[in-house]
Amino acid sequence: MQNKNELVKEYIKSNIRKQIYQVNQLIESESMLCDKLHVSRMTVRKALDELVLEGVIFKEKGRGSFIAGKPKYANFQCGVGFSQEAKRRGFTPSSKHVSLRLVHADESVAASLSLSVGDLVWNVCRVRCIDDHPVIYVCEYYNYTQCSDLTLSIAQESIYQFLKKKDIVFAYVDQKIEAIPCPKTIADALEVQELQPVILMSLTAYMKNGIPFNCGYEYYNTKHLPLIQSVYNKELYR
Repeated sequence: MQNKNELVKEYIKSNIRKQIYQVNQLIESESMLCDKLHVSRMTVRKALDELVLEGVIFKEKGRGSFIAGKPKYANFQCGVGFSQEAKRRGFTPSSKHVSLRLVHADESVAASLSLSVGDLVWNVCRVRCIDDHPVIYVCEYYNYTQCSDLTLSIAQESIYQFLKKKDIVFAYVDQKIEAIPCPKTIADALEVQELQPVILMSLTAYMKNGIPFNCGYEYYNTKHLPLIQSVYNKELYR
């Protein structure tokens, strides 16, 4: 059951999605929200404070709460959360050619995951698709001790959603992005011509405590899923 705090937040977010609220629009006062949603003033204030931290609204002293403008691609998470991003864009995500192996970390993987050489890690390789079009070839590694019960069926869906149930959630990701000619084995998997330009992304994902849990590389065919971003002033969107 949705708690009252989330009820207030969802009411405001829903009005944004429905375009009832527009950017810079003044929303209802705290007392009006209390009456409309049958919640306490404390609940409304807590919800509004959280929405400020999320960048959904901003407050002006003596005036009230306003809908914040947001960069067009602020929600795009390049290199992580493929299933969620595909669905957000209206596509159906899937995976094929999935393999799951328990291997010993080599020097590179051990360094990325803060492990010792030889420690056990899961190696997952798969082709990620949208609407059955192959768009990303993925080869990645996960710390075995953090997800010893990872299975092939989970790897065919969303590993990040599986990890989320274990309270393993990425807080930030280090990425290296470069354009390269596609190697033949990858070209075959992505159904593109050999040496066609693709995006190679190397990444390491970390939890909030700074502990890494996932590293690897991804080859992007951007024809069906272009990489997009907004560059914005961090001072204004804190």
